[in-house]
Amino acid sequence: MSSEEMLYAKGAKIWVTHAEKVWESATLEENYRKGAGFLKICTESGSLKEFKLKPDGSNLPPLRNPAILVGQNDLTTLSYLHEPGVLYNLRVRFCERQIIYTYCGIILVAINPYAEMPLYGPSIIRAYRGQSMGDLEPHIFALAEEAYTKLERENCNLSIIVSGESGAGKTVSAKYAMRYFAAVGGSESETQVERKVLASSPIMEAFGNAKTTRNDNSSRFGKFTKLLFKNQMGVMYLQGATVHTYLLEKSRVVYQAQGERNYHIFYQLCAARAKYPELLLDHQDKFQFLNMGGAPDIERVSDADQFNETAQAMTVLGFSFQQIAEIVKILAGILHLGNIEVAKKYTEGSEEEDTDSCEISHNDIHLQITGDLLRVKTEDLRRWLVMRQIESVNEHVLIPNSVEAGQAARDALAKHIYAKLFQYIGGVLNKSLNNGSKQCSFIGVLDIYGFETFEVNSFEQFCINYANEKLQQQFNQHVFKLEQEEYLKEGITWTMIDFYDNQPCIDLIESRLGVLDLLDEECRMPKGSDESWAGKLIGKCSKFPHFEKPRFGSTSFFIKHFSDTVEYDVNGFLEKNRDTVSKELTSVMAMSSMSLVKQVMALEDIDTLGVDANTTSTLGGRVVISAGRKQELNETRRRVVPSKQHRKTVGSQFQESLASLISTLHATTPHYVRCIKPNDEKIAFKWETAKIVQQLRACGVLETVRISAAGFPSRWLYPDFYMRYQLLAHRSKIDKNDLNQSCRNIVYKWIEDEDKSRFGNTQIFFRAGQVAFLEQVRANLRKKYITIVQSVVRRFIYRRRYLRLQMVIRGIQRYARGYMARERVQKMREARAALILSKYAKGWLCRRRYLRLRHSIAGIQTYARGMLARRKFYALRDNYRAVQIQRFVRGVLARRAYHHKRRNIIICQAAVRRFLARRKFKRMKAEAKTISHMENKYMGLENKIISMQQRIDELNRDNSNLKHKTSEISVLKMKLEMKKNLEGEFKNVKAACMDKDMLIAALNKQLEAERDEKMQLLQENGHAQEEWLTQKQSYCLANEELRNQVDQMIEMAKNAEATQRDQNVRMLAEIDNDELNEAYQRAIKDKEVIENENYQLKEELSRFQQNGVYSQRNRSASNASSQNEEDVGYASAKNTLDINRSSDLHSKSHTFVDCTSLVVKLRSILEEEKSKHKVLQDQYIKLASRYKPTEDSFRVSELEVENEKLRSEHDQLRTSIKHGVEINELNAQHAALQEEVRRRRDECIQLKAVLLQQNQALRSFEPESMHLRGSDVNELLEAFQSQKLVNRQLEDELKAITEEHNSKLVEMTQEIERLHNEQDELQKVIFESIDASEDASVDTLKQNDRYLRRELQKAVAQFLLVQEELKLANAKLQAYRQNGGQLEHKLEEEMSRSKGSGLSNDVGANVTKQKSQNPQGLMKFHSNDLDKILQRLLSTMTPRTVVGLLPGFPAYLIFMCIRYTDLTNADDDVRELLSKFVIQIKKMHRTPHPIENRVIWLVNSITLLNLLKQYGDVEEYVKLNTEKQNQQQLKNFNLFEYRRVILDLIVNLYQALIMQIQGLLDPKIVPAILKNDEIQRGRQPHGMRGRTTSIGAVSSPEHGGGPAWKQLIGQLEHFYKQFQHFGLDNCYSEQIFQQLLYFVCAVALNCLMLRGDICMWETGMVIRYNIGCIEDWVHSKKMSNEVLAPLSPLNQVSQLLQSRKSEQDVQTICDLCTSLSTAQVLKVMKSYKLDDYENEITNVFLEKLTKELNARQTQKSNSDEFTMDQKFIQPFKVVFRYSDIKLEDIELPSHLNLDEFLEKI
Repeated sequence: MSSEEMLYAKGAKIWVTHAEKVWESATLEENYRKGAGFLKICTESGSLKEFKLKPDGSNLPPLRNPAILVGQNDLTTLSYLHEPGVLYNLRVRFCERQIIYTYCGIILVAINPYAEMPLYGPSIIRAYRGQSMGDLEPHIFALAEEAYTKLERENCNLSIIVSGESGAGKTVSAKYAMRYFAAVGGSESETQVERKVLASSPIMEAFGNAKTTRNDNSSRFGKFTKLLFKNQMGVMYLQGATVHTYLLEKSRVVYQAQGERNYHIFYQLCAARAKYPELLLDHQDKFQFLNMGGAPDIERVSDADQFNETAQAMTVLGFSFQQIAEIVKILAGILHLGNIEVAKKYTEGSEEEDTDSCEISHNDIHLQITGDLLRVKTEDLRRWLVMRQIESVNEHVLIPNSVEAGQAARDALAKHIYAKLFQYIGGVLNKSLNNGSKQCSFIGVLDIYGFETFEVNSFEQFCINYANEKLQQQFNQHVFKLEQEEYLKEGITWTMIDFYDNQPCIDLIESRLGVLDLLDEECRMPKGSDESWAGKLIGKCSKFPHFEKPRFGSTSFFIKHFSDTVEYDVNGFLEKNRDTVSKELTSVMAMSSMSLVKQVMALEDIDTLGVDANTTSTLGGRVVISAGRKQELNETRRRVVPSKQHRKTVGSQFQESLASLISTLHATTPHYVRCIKPNDEKIAFKWETAKIVQQLRACGVLETVRISAAGFPSRWLYPDFYMRYQLLAHRSKIDKNDLNQSCRNIVYKWIEDEDKSRFGNTQIFFRAGQVAFLEQVRANLRKKYITIVQSVVRRFIYRRRYLRLQMVIRGIQRYARGYMARERVQKMREARAALILSKYAKGWLCRRRYLRLRHSIAGIQTYARGMLARRKFYALRDNYRAVQIQRFVRGVLARRAYHHKRRNIIICQAAVRRFLARRKFKRMKAEAKTISHMENKYMGLENKIISMQQRIDELNRDNSNLKHKTSEISVLKMKLEMKKNLEGEFKNVKAACMDKDMLIAALNKQLEAERDEKMQLLQENGHAQEEWLTQKQSYCLANEELRNQVDQMIEMAKNAEATQRDQNVRMLAEIDNDELNEAYQRAIKDKEVIENENYQLKEELSRFQQNGVYSQRNRSASNASSQNEEDVGYASAKNTLDINRSSDLHSKSHTFVDCTSLVVKLRSILEEEKSKHKVLQDQYIKLASRYKPTEDSFRVSELEVENEKLRSEHDQLRTSIKHGVEINELNAQHAALQEEVRRRRDECIQLKAVLLQQNQALRSFEPESMHLRGSDVNELLEAFQSQKLVNRQLEDELKAITEEHNSKLVEMTQEIERLHNEQDELQKVIFESIDASEDASVDTLKQNDRYLRRELQKAVAQFLLVQEELKLANAKLQAYRQNGGQLEHKLEEEMSRSKGSGLSNDVGANVTKQKSQNPQGLMKFHSNDLDKILQRLLSTMTPRTVVGLLPGFPAYLIFMCIRYTDLTNADDDVRELLSKFVIQIKKMHRTPHPIENRVIWLVNSITLLNLLKQYGDVEEYVKLNTEKQNQQQLKNFNLFEYRRVILDLIVNLYQALIMQIQGLLDPKIVPAILKNDEIQRGRQPHGMRGRTTSIGAVSSPEHGGGPAWKQLIGQLEHFYKQFQHFGLDNCYSEQIFQQLLYFVCAVALNCLMLRGDICMWETGMVIRYNIGCIEDWVHSKKMSNEVLAPLSPLNQVSQLLQSRKSEQDVQTICDLCTSLSTAQVLKVMKSYKLDDYENEITNVFLEKLTKELNARQTQKSNSDEFTMDQKFIQPFKVVFRYSDIKLEDIELPSHLNLDEFLEKI
């Protein structure tokens, strides 16, 4: 089977032509056989057709590319390189994936989306910076980056050629290219250059762009912008730019087709006419030059805003306000010039029209305005518009113009003025953009019109197509050269590629007797016309193969261009080529009084690019062009002195400019951008196949494809080819150690024709279609193998299903049998249960009947037996009573007989015993008188004597023993005393316990008594309220009376003062004047104070009354009385008694309310009495010295009566209240106050009496009796002054006593308050125990526990108070010691200065020894050494040195220096120290430094900030300080501002550290996240032509360092160890790693978003594996989960790539991608690359997904951006960390070499 038969098998997809779609997809219905005459196909629409074939099969339909190659980034990598394949690939990328950029070899194809795309932000620029051209998705930035990289690497000139038809987006593409160059080539010192380069675009667009039917912003001129770069230290910086323009469409100034507009600047000026009223502008529809097209507005564009932008850009580019104003006047003059009416002229005296002449009214308003604006003579302008001058040999002839000629002259003048103005603006732009620096290299951006063909093509289309022919020729030569260079580089044999050469077409246009030459010749003819020129063309150019004459007529001709054959209409060619304007009109303009008009009209058409190319020799280009100086001068003269014969035509000028442009492009390395317009309706992402095919042919894309197809378009790297096609060879043909040979074996096995492939050094080259053939073979083999695998899998599945079914059936049978058995058993049980139930039912019935019968019988028996029993009981009772009576009677009789008989017996016994005793006595008396009796009596006496002697001996021995033990008695007594003491103490303790119990009992009783009293008070509350209202009214009346009396007293004082002033002597008046005034002012102030106090007391009284009546708070009496009231103590001392009652007494709150109201009443009475007393006392003091004794005594007695009256009323009220504990305390305070008041009143009365006596003595002196001697007067005055001093001393003593009393009163009230609080808390415990539940034992334990806890709290509080006092004493002692140390230090310095060196050494030694014994944590230094200290710290703090030191050691040194400045109160030194430290650190982080140094000083800055907080005497930070650290607080300085400065410094250090680490991690991130050597597979099945992917290059381990992800984790591990070694806290290291992981996520995600070729299932698996390794590393370091939070977008992307992508999974995907924006999800989905057997992602799925994503409630600011901001740095949070390191323990290491500058104190 041949390869054709294999490829054209049944089911193969092909392309067939279609009338509307151009190409349509179809499927073969049968296999192809050689020699077959037709093919049966089924089109995409479902229709069956037969495709006719030639016998040799040469017209086989083109095959479709495999699915794996659909949507490729580069069109030349397609296996089948033909027109339908290119078209379909572009359509898939543009319509389905919404990707507008595609490579075609060295061409970047850009399709205008007619929609805003998030592709040009700063994040995209940063993503493409430093990337090779094939690494990321095709983009204009990728092309610009390749050009900029080549500029940096080779230092050569480059160019970017942007072409396309109008509306295709050429201007926008060129603008974005220049924006990229301005962004990457800018520097901090020259930001103005980038601003100017970017600001030039709005100006050129305003003056050179217009709206056409195809484009709202169509460029009507060609532009070549040269961006000038200068090499500075290996980096190219943008230095300036120059702009060169070509072939401005001047005819648009005076004519626009329907639906088009004039240049934007005119409409912008009309929109902003309010700013320039002097221009006399109107609406744009009122001007002839603006209303022809009938489309004055552009959708979504504001001309007024655009004018503001244009004016601002002109200001940026150096246009002065005067220049802008004059330019605006010229533009307005052009508009008014177009409105000048050229009317018909009639013969004088008749109405006959003069067709050979015209006229312009002298009163034409627009003529006048034009003259005024352009400052020209109106009459001269009018004259030469209606007349023209013809030069003859000897004279000048004036000829009138016809109406048409006049209008033509007017329009020509307008076009000429605008063209000159455009040229002038371009010159100003170049002058502003080019700063005159020496040019090094440049990148040129050419924005030129693409190939144009319309229904009517004129001179403009001819020039445009001619330029495109030249550019296409240059492009073909460049592409051919690149192809050959690629083949030579790979070392393969090749043959000359046959490509289309358009040189014959160019010769037709520019050769001698060509189109342009004949056109110039015809223009020089006096009577040349378009028709005669057309005849010459047909006669002279018919020999050229690219020229065709029309079939009919002679007003047109055809030229076969490289893209299409175009018919040109000759009408207007000569006029447009001549571009003539009246010489007289130009002279009129040249004589204008406006300087700008003169300057503009004096400009000549100079090809600036040609001059620049001739005078500039390129450094790195291929061609160096220079012309002779003489020729240049001749050309210049020819331009400066133009004439009618030698003036260049437009065609010749354009030819020269184009030649210089092509020369410039040849001298550069070109890059090509082809812009495509997808539709004419400007609808977003609408695809019109026919139009796009025509543009692809016109712009040379298909020609590039054809050239590539002629060679070896498909290119594979050996590893990629092996990974994909290794299954096509037998195992024996595969050698993993030699991939090149393995690939050769695969190719040789399946491709027999050696011409179809070539083996290069690194790549395999295939002819067109061979890769598709290999893909077909691979697909067939995979189908075969998959079928085998499927059969085995199906067998396994069905067998497993059978076994499962068998197991299920057996289980069902088992359970069924069991169920049946259980049912049978259940029935048996039910039968047995029924029998049992019936048995028990029958038994129950019988038993119930029996029980009823037995109950009836038992009842009858009960009643019968009861009756019989009662009868028997009555009989037995009667018998029992009779027996009892008998028993008692018989007992009495028996006892009487017994007693009588016993008495008789006793008498008998006594008589007998007496008789026997007498007889025995007589016998014994006789025996005692015998000798035997005596012997028997003394028989045992001797024995007794012997025993007694022995007893005496024993006693003697005992006595001696007792004497020895007598000495021990004292010791025993002492022990006994000690025991007695212990017993006494025990008794005391026991008694104390009893007292406590009694106290508790007493407190309980007292509590019960208080409850009873408060219940009584509650009952009396109603009566007390009524009494209180009456008393309140009486008090108010009394208060008013007192106020009236005070006012009367003040009036009386004023009157008395006036009368006294008249009566007193002048000298006395002068002495007392100041005192009287002061007394008066004090009286007024006291009056106001008293009134305010009275008002406040009333308000508080009413408020407390309301609280006491209505509120239900649980407050005690003293608590309620001490809220906002004044106490009764002296000098308004506050009563701080506050007894808090327990919340458990809420049920008894009414008792407290009543007590509170009573206490409030009492306090109000006391306060009013106090205020009245103070008022009376003050008034008495003020007026005592002014009134007679009788009046004073009367007033005093009156006030005393009032005071006694108030006191009696208060006593009556007080006696009516049953006093509690709080009221007794208030009464005691009141009594003390009254006693003090009485004592002070007596003292005041005595002082007043003395003052009155002195006053009367002074009054006795009359003016006329003032005859005392001078000495007597002086003595009197001295006595008076001394008396005043005495009075003031007494007043001072009185005030001192009052203040002392007040302070004591405050202390006592505080002590009382504390005792009351303790009492309340104890009562609270008792109340809780009383109101507890019934479980007494548990409650008792709880009560004891609470009591003990309370006692413990008291003990702890007392201990804390004692500890605070001890701390204060220690602090004072330490302060005294420090002061003593300072004084001692100063004394030692003085001694060292005064004594000799030897003595000073001894003293220094002693001092050093003393300092070492008591270090203070200070570092002494001199301010002159600060620079040296900081310099040595920075230089010696190397990583090796820091590891052996305390973390943050330099910070501790600096802080100890700060403490020294604080000790010496050296404000300047501390400012200088901190300022220089900050400056040194800033210098360090601004310059390149190792990461270790940045980490070291970040740690030291944080440590210094914490030390300033810890020792800065801020309560928030000193909580954990020790006593020693509190003593070391800064005393004199508040360094809050410096703490803020150091905080900013820390943030800057953190950002610099992050940026440096990110720079190191950047090249490792993409291969570490998106690639894994352990899961390796060909990422790029197609080879990028001429480009290498950076991911493959970077991913290989550097120097055998292992996989990329291990290198990344190793780098992170390295940073982690550095942070740990240098003492960086974990919270800060976690913040750093969180930021680094965000950067990793941003870089990897941006690369994934910009690389559609790796958006596949495998990439998701790789990402998940690599991120899992990073997560394991983070967990191994025991970091928090917040560190991994920034990786969530990458995790979700990996899950998204591995998820199913059907319509049913839309909601699952939305729930999965919570951290991804809508744009990011859609970008991944549209760029997703399907595997061979994955289901296709449908448009319905994408639409549903888009709808769901837009509907979800997300708060994303940049929802249209699919990239992450790599420059974003998370804020750094600095937290306070307490340091327990003692400053006095820090020693200065000797290896730091700071001993000579620092000295520890």
